Amino acid sequence: MAISMGLIAVVALVLYGMYGGVSFSPGQAIDGPAPTADVTGGLTRAAPLVGFPVVIPAGLPAGWNPNSFSFVDKSAASTTAPAIVRAGWLTTEGRFISLAQSDGAVADLLDAELGAVAPPNGTTMAGGVEWTTTTGRRQEAAWVRTVGDVTFLITGSASPDDFQTLAAAAATGSVVPG
Repeated sequence: MAISMGLIAVVALVLYGMYGGVSFSPGQAIDGPAPTADVTGGLTRAAPLVGFPVVIPAGLPAGWNPNSFSFVDKSAASTTAPAIVRAGWLTTEGRFISLAQSDGAVADLLDAELGAVAPPNGTTMAGGVEWTTTTGRRQEAAWVRTVGDVTFLITGSASPDDFQTLAAAAATGSVVPG
């Protein structure tokens, strides 16, 4: 009986491996497709749940892959963890960039998204508006600005040109009422 169970297990593992359920790559990771997320749909559906107007960036480069989306709705928010909507993309160079939107206090948003935040180190003009610049985790760039009651935060490992692109896309994007 043990021999038959062993034989069945071997056949099952061989079939599992043949149909892509298992990969074996000793010593290194293999390249594969990046995950994809419905950022536009997520931002649209999240707006009524977070309780503030959410911007859907317009005119992002065709080569950017939307690969992450998450949110914390109003019911789960607290004074130190505000309601927030996050969307992320992989740029054409394979670097990550994200846009977070929140109606919480700027300090609470920065703390929630970046952890230990460095003091502001300047400003930059992007999308026709001024952004305050700082650094976050892993010394990644972070740009923040507030419009009305909503604070926008761009962060990631992308190039300054990509930050400019996302900032302009957020400034000219469509607004979904909250």
